[in-house]
Amino acid sequence: MMYGTLCTEFYDADKKFAGADEIHFYSSFFDKKESLILEPMCGSGRLLIPLMQEGFNIHGMDNSIPMLKSCRERAAKLGLKPTLFEQSIENMELPHQYDIILIPLGSYQLLYPRSVAYKALQNFYKHLRPGGKLILDLFVPWESLYQNHEEEFSEKEVALPDGGIIKHKSHDVANKYEQEYYGQSTYEKVINGKVIALESERMHLCWYYRYEMELILEKYKLQNIQYQEKHFMNENHMIFIAEK
Repeated sequence: MMYGTLCTEFYDADKKFAGADEIHFYSSFFDKKESLILEPMCGSGRLLIPLMQEGFNIHGMDNSIPMLKSCRERAAKLGLKPTLFEQSIENMELPHQYDIILIPLGSYQLLYPRSVAYKALQNFYKHLRPGGKLILDLFVPWESLYQNHEEEFSEKEVALPDGGIIKHKSHDVANKYEQEYYGQSTYEKVINGKVIALESERMHLCWYYRYEMELILEKYKLQNIQYQEKHFMNENHMIFIAEK
């Protein structure tokens, strides 16, 4: 399972909300009054909620119930009530078409196997209005392409508002020929030195190179493809903008 209860708590404590530079970049593509925006992998609202605060008309969708619950709760604390859909991206059937469909921070790369990622592009096309734009933010894990860097162990912990902590341990293995990661993670919630909850997670992550992704977008009927490289959150981002 991905993005369960402990993962959501960890993510919210670790990621908080999108920063001003990221908001400014994405909002340059929107019209506050007219654009209807969809973030199909919105999670707990890291980007969606700040965009709502800026006055944009944005809907969210995710298949993680804990993430959507957190999104509603975090939005409510700010006096906001987001429009959210609980659906899987490969089977999405929403009652609207959108001017913008946006997936930030490489979340699209979590769609696995690749047939699911391609089905998602078909669904995005169906849910875009004529002339609407798909915006994908992708990355390449360059460090994993070096010899002896294919396997990685990492640990991190975050503090929680209730005084507890969540420890995250991960073991990731990269296959640079298949262009994918396989990861196993554990989340451990500790309060007053006592472990009160454990959660395991398995994850696949695919990566795509620039011209590869442009050809894939063209295959699924998207056109007028633009490519930009941006730096925010201390990372490099490959931004693809394609039109219906």
